[in-house]
This record gives sequence, structure tokens and C-alpha cells, in this order.
Amino acid sequence: MTKQDFLEMLRLALNGRVAPGQVIENLQFYEDYINTEIRKGKSEETVLEELGDPRLIARTIAETGKQGQHTAGEAPWEREEYQPYEQSGQTHVRRFSKVPVWAWVALVLLIIVMILGAVFSLLAALLPILVPIFVVVFLVKAFRDWFQ
Repeated sequence: MTKQDFLEMLRLALNGRVAPGQVIENLQFYEDYINTEIRKGKSEETVLEELGDPRLIARTIAETGKQGQHTAGEAPWEREEYQPYEQSGQTHVRRFSKVPVWAWVALVLLIIVMILGAVFSLLAALLPILVPIFVVVFLVKAFRDWFQ
């Protein structure tokens, strides 16, 4: 098999299974890889033997693409994890199901820090007013108890 045969078999195996942009991207990647290995001194036959069957490579690429990987030119609604689903007659789009757990934890921590910051800022603003009031109330109670 020649490089052109390999690339043609790969193209035929990928067509219809992945987005057209991804077909072109993978063909360019494998052509560049083969050319690089040939420049390093390997024969074309050796490189193609090391790569293996282009149909198996195409199957792997297609299965990987179904697990959420996509090309940069692919629109979000074309990806599998963004397919709409129906619930009680309404169509919804799953947008938050693929957000990593660490991002949710970071968001919760950020919200907690912001709330604590707001509370302490409010206390710091009211402290100059509240301290004299508490001192006066304490002194009034202390002297009232002392005089009785």
C-alpha cells in the first residue's frame, strides 16, 4: 500500500462518520506524520505498517468523536452532548452536564468568599457607629446598678 492508498482508505472510512472538517484535519495530520517519518529515514512501507489499518484508525477517530471531541469549526449544537431532549413537552438543551466538578466547587467557594466579604465589609462600616452605642449602653447600665 502507498501513502496515497492509505490516505484514500482513511478518507473513505471517515466520510459520513465524522464532520467534514475533521476528515480534512485527520488526513492532513496523517499525511504530515508519514512525510515526517520518511524524512527521518524510514521507508514509506515501514511507516504505513507501523500505523496499521486505516479503517481501524478511522473507527477509533469516529468513536472518539462521539465521546465529545470535536473540531474547532463544529457548532456546539452539532455535538452529541448538546442534543436537545424533551421533558414534559418542553425542549431543553443540556449545557451544564459537562461542567467539571472542580469548576462547581470553585464557583461555590467564590460565592462563599463574596458573601463573607460583604458581611465583614458591612460590619466594618457599622463598627464606628455601633461601638460608641454599646459603650454608652454599658456605662448607663453599670452606673444605674452602682447607684441603686
